[in-house]
Amino acid sequence: MIAVVRSELYRSVSIMSSWLAMIGFAFMAALFGWFSKEAWSLFAGLGAFGIAVTVTAQHYQHRTIVQVLLNQPHRWRVLIAQCFSAAVLGTALTAVSGVAVLLGESAAHYRSTVLVAPVMAVFGTLCTVVVRHPMWLLGGVFAWLLFAEGLINRMAIGLPFASFAMASAGNTKALLVLLAWTAAAVPVAVWAIHRDVAAD
Repeated sequence: MIAVVRSELYRSVSIMSSWLAMIGFAFMAALFGWFSKEAWSLFAGLGAFGIAVTVTAQHYQHRTIVQVLLNQPHRWRVLIAQCFSAAVLGTALTAVSGVAVLLGESAAHYRSTVLVAPVMAVFGTLCTVVVRHPMWLLGGVFAWLLFAEGLINRMAIGLPFASFAMASAGNTKALLVLLAWTAAAVPVAVWAIHRDVAAD
């Protein structure tokens, strides 16, 4: 299991597109952090989700998932390793991008956002294992965030990204909602990782 996690982390940080995605997401989150700590939290959550999508989907794009699954027949171990790798990268991205918030004497908000970021990264990995195509997923998330969470739900508690934004401000109920969304995605992802990968 440790070897699978180490392999996932090494692969994630050794591909140029991973670094470009991390820098891009971190820059966007940091930029919004100069204006508002709440805006930083939301974009940090989107960044953690986005980097998870990027590093997980690379396996399917580059066809390396076949070799990984041949070397590790227990696919649930691969899923756990991918979630752990994404959580580490999402947490690092959030921690680096929030320096402006930390310097602005919002240490409690910074700390709670960094602590919640791994949950959003794991949620992103689970969603990617189901969808497998990053552009479809990121486009769908953009539409979901704009219409379902923004226009219809008005960023109220109950949906994942709004719940992340509220949980990052210390709202325990919102954190439980985000954990519930992540837990609900687990059985779907476990089913999805056992699908045939040759057809993708």
